[in-house]
Amino acid sequence: MFFIIGACVMSDNSDTQNLSEILFKPHFNYQETSFISNSGCEIPCIKDEDDSLGFSKDWYRPIRTFMWVFLGGNLLDIDEALANISTAQGERKRPECFDTIAQYGPGNWIYEFNAIAQRRVNLGADLEKQGEILKASHQYRMASRYFSIASYPFLRGDVLSSESLMHSRRIYKRMIEMDPTNGEISEETFSVKYQKVSGFLHLPDKTHVHPCVIMVSGYEQNVTDFYKFYNIYLRPKGIALFSIDMPGMGSCSKLTLSAESSIVVDAAISHLKNLKNIDSTHLGLCGMRTAGTACLRSAILNPSDIKAVSVIAPAVHSLFTDASLLNSLPLCVRSSCANRMGLDAASWDTIVPQVRVLSLKTQGLLSNSGKCPVPCSVFAVRNSLVSSEDIKLLEGTFKECRVDVQEKKGYSEFLLESLDQSAKFFASLLVD
Repeated sequence: MFFIIGACVMSDNSDTQNLSEILFKPHFNYQETSFISNSGCEIPCIKDEDDSLGFSKDWYRPIRTFMWVFLGGNLLDIDEALANISTAQGERKRPECFDTIAQYGPGNWIYEFNAIAQRRVNLGADLEKQGEILKASHQYRMASRYFSIASYPFLRGDVLSSESLMHSRRIYKRMIEMDPTNGEISEETFSVKYQKVSGFLHLPDKTHVHPCVIMVSGYEQNVTDFYKFYNIYLRPKGIALFSIDMPGMGSCSKLTLSAESSIVVDAAISHLKNLKNIDSTHLGLCGMRTAGTACLRSAILNPSDIKAVSVIAPAVHSLFTDASLLNSLPLCVRSSCANRMGLDAASWDTIVPQVRVLSLKTQGLLSNSGKCPVPCSVFAVRNSLVSSEDIKLLEGTFKECRVDVQEKKGYSEFLLESLDQSAKFFASLLVD
């Protein structure tokens, strides 16, 4: 058995090596992540921060410790990486942000999380050699998680991040394939605007036809982030999961985010209609924030193909049109938006009017007609980036719109409740 890491092949007989020593050649000069789609842009002064964004003044990236642990990470591993990053002595491109060491080495964000991921890969390989398949699968799941964290925020043009994301997908697939209790998985390839893209299809088994939820990974997640949602919430109910990327990231990195934010979702729906183990008459859509935009758009445009749509903290209209909201966004979120649209966050004032096209209201898709027959479930926190106007627009557009607007609370509690209720919502509508 072989693990192919970058240009290095690791066999069962090879010495244990730190990924940080073998994954990338040290003489290459890679652009530091916080300057990708941010040429010369300063860290903006943020007064009102949405807790769900996970940002603090000392970091460029969001620190989503709870989310990472919930998705399968180990708190001690994560704290080790964050401690190494924050105490490193290397030169930081942005002195005010711990995670901006450009040199690929100690203290570099990608280096530190890759190093922990590789330790888990090595443990998994040793356990697999000993015949401890379930324990090996667990180690690979952890490794995939840390490769994913290393690659955040998944920006196009971030070479080191793209390498980590590739390893996250590879190890994730290996993890599920070797553990029969995980059900079945296949990496499905389909076309979007003449570009080949792919997603992971998770099936409870291959002996039955299953309803399926299409989980759209927004710019805060990637397609390997939803194993727990599938395994804990959907699989026991006999529901399959197809996780796909948004335009401008992962396998869809060659696509540009535009008003047609649902193009990948629409193509995924068409692809599922050709799979024998999927009941394409019982499909659901689920997404958070900008991925929620894509889900809502697809449900409105393809009501006959969708049985249910659930969105968590969705971007509907206000976030794309309210200049005060847009100007309140941290630099990482700004660069993420600019990156997917092929723009530069350094010119934020010129970007603000351009993102209006992403608004579903601006596109003329939201109204007070209440004609969209797809049952819709909306989860939001009061006084967050989801405005009361957004909620009213959705209530007026969908014939059946269940809204759960919670008072200000910890994002972790909100997220757990939203995922649990989304799964119950899908089970009530997709499972006969």
